[in-house]
Amino acid sequence: MALCSVRKARECWSFIRALHKGPAATPAPQKDSVERVFSGIQPTGIPHLGNYLGAIESWVKLQEKYDTVLYSIVDLHSITVPQDPTILQQSILDMTAVLLACGINPEKSILFQQSQVSEHTQLSWILTCMVRLPRLQHLHQWKVHTRSCRGGSSPAHGTCSGSSSKFQPEVWGVVSIAQVHSHIHEESEIPP
Repeated sequence: MALCSVRKARECWSFIRALHKGPAATPAPQKDSVERVFSGIQPTGIPHLGNYLGAIESWVKLQEKYDTVLYSIVDLHSITVPQDPTILQQSILDMTAVLLACGINPEKSILFQQSQVSEHTQLSWILTCMVRLPRLQHLHQWKVHTRSCRGGSSPAHGTCSGSSSKFQPEVWGVVSIAQVHSHIHEESEIPP
C-alpha cells in the first residue's frame, strides 16, 4: 500500500513539474539576412542646408546601399514641447515634400509618419512604465538632452522645462520612444 502511494506521489510530482516547464521550447526563428536602416527627422522648423548635408544627403545614398530603408517623420518627438497642431500638421506635410524633393524615393525606401504607427506609442508606454531613472541616466539620449537643457533650451527639442536636476517627463518620453525604434524596426544601421 505504501509503495502504491509513493508511486502516485511521484506521478503527481512529475505531472506538476511538467506543468511548470510549460510547452517544449521552439527554436528561435532565424533572422533574415536583410540589413535594415532606420532614421527619422523632426518636422519642426524650416528645413535648411544643415538638414540636407547632415542627414538627407546620406539618406538618399543609403537607398542604394541597403535592402530595407525606413525613414520617419518623427512627429511624436516634436511634441515634447508645446506645438500648435495646425502648424505641426503643415510642417509634417512640408517635411514630406522636402524629403521627396531631395531624392527620397518611395519605391526604394519606406517613408512614414511616426504617429501613424500605433506600435510606437504602445511600446513607448510599456518602456516608460518599466524603465527607471537610474537606467535612463546611462543612455546616450538622456545625457545629450539633459546636457543641452542646462542652459534652458535644447537645439533639438526647443525649450526645456528648466534645469537638468529637475525631473523632466518629456525627456523620459523622448528616450523611451527612441528605444522603441530599434525594437520595432530592428535596424542594422542608424544614420545621422
